[in-house]
Amino acid sequence: MTKVTGCQLPVTGCRLPAASHRPLVICRLYRCLAVLLSRCLAVLLSRCLAVLLSCCLAVLLSGCSLNKMAVRSTSGIIQNGMPAVFRERDPQFVKEALPGNLQLMAMLIENDSSDAGLLTATAQGFCGYAFLFLEDENEARASAFYEKGGVYALMAAERGGAVKEGAVDPAALTKESAPAAFWRVFCRAGFINLNRNEPDAIAELPKIMPIAEKLIAVRSDYYYNGAYAILGTYYAIRPKLLGGNPEKAKLNFEEAVKGPGADFLLNKYLAAAMYAIAAQDAEFFEHTLNEVLSAELKDDETRLANEIAKLKARKLLEKKDELF
Repeated sequence: MTKVTGCQLPVTGCRLPAASHRPLVICRLYRCLAVLLSRCLAVLLSRCLAVLLSCCLAVLLSGCSLNKMAVRSTSGIIQNGMPAVFRERDPQFVKEALPGNLQLMAMLIENDSSDAGLLTATAQGFCGYAFLFLEDENEARASAFYEKGGVYALMAAERGGAVKEGAVDPAALTKESAPAAFWRVFCRAGFINLNRNEPDAIAELPKIMPIAEKLIAVRSDYYYNGAYAILGTYYAIRPKLLGGNPEKAKLNFEEAVKGPGADFLLNKYLAAAMYAIAAQDAEFFEHTLNEVLSAELKDDETRLANEIAKLKARKLLEKKDELF
């Protein structure tokens, strides 16, 4: 038996000197070479494909990483720049400029929803815009903004471990998760206030009190004693038969205007708009609103809110005869 080297295919009954047998040997040699070549090509292609897939995966992963880096970098700029908005003297300028920024923040969250700080800032933006600019003009649109802001706040609270069964869990609230929980409650309270005729909205009111009370326990000074203002609103807008209590509302608003909340005029405005009307205390109503109107404003982060408090106070004071 004669073997063709490198092929290991037996060529039986073949004598190389015989010319009549040489074509058979050559034919089998070519076949053997073809098999070897095809196997080599298959191995080469599979390795190239593996390298190509690895490169594509690396590009995709780096793209995701770069995308998240870009989102976090931009969100940091937005959050660090918010004080410039709060110091603004011109409410109309902010009213016209802020929607574009809110849309940008929503787009950033669509790309990366893991940043609790960005979620909280976006919740504050939507709910603050509803309260400052929309409530007096378009209650339906304000309600939509409150709902949207509430969703972002709940997402932020969830990132902070303060959500259980789809709702903020007062027992899980900490100093770190307090801002997200605050804006969640603020948004829902604003929505409820505009929809008092809706049974579902009123039924949600009892959920507000335990969260606001826990906020006072863990971080009472957040947003100018905001949790006290929320509790004051809660007791003022809730029907008396369901636990509403104007006197408790007044006590909480008195706490709201102390310390960090002393120069935040929206707390005084809310005391007049919520407590005074609920209690039909016309004297308190007029005195408090005039205090807001006569207050001197500082060029700090309360400026925008205080400018709007004056505008709201003036409009509300003009309705005194209708309300009392």
